[in-house]
Amino acid sequence: MSRDVKSLLVLTIGCTLAGAIFAFGTNVFSFRSAYEGLGREPLIQAASTFVYLGLALILVFKGAWKGVLAALFMVAGATTISWALFPLALGLAGVSDPASYAGRFASFPRPSYEDWAVFDVAFVGISAALAQGLRLIANVNPKGPRDEQPRPPRPRRSQPKRPRPSR
Repeated sequence: MSRDVKSLLVLTIGCTLAGAIFAFGTNVFSFRSAYEGLGREPLIQAASTFVYLGLALILVFKGAWKGVLAALFMVAGATTISWALFPLALGLAGVSDPASYAGRFASFPRPSYEDWAVFDVAFVGISAALAQGLRLIANVNPKGPRDEQPRPPRPRRSQPKRPRPSR
């Protein structure tokens, strides 16, 4: 395995853990916001998606098309971890008042993984591929070869010959 692939793999694992930790925190704060009736849950969850996007762009800039694939693995792994820790997030959100949280969220079901992750995976995958495509387009030389025929070289202006001085 080449050095670039190894560094991309390590970066992917790090981004996956960072994304999962951030998503876990957003779940905790979403539960707190819902309990207090603040209505900030969509904004908090959108922040998680934008963090996934930022981490995916880091991977794309590091690994090009391999980085796009790494970004897909990263977001799938991070959403899986945050989905697995969903009950723990509810428990940590209710630490300050466990009985009240248990009464309010007792019938709150755990969402299916498909409902949980499909938007994040699709959004980050499409955005990562688009970013790499734009990087490729940015390297195109607009003044490079075209379909038209090249112009023939201009003839040199002939200058009148000066007589040589005689000796």
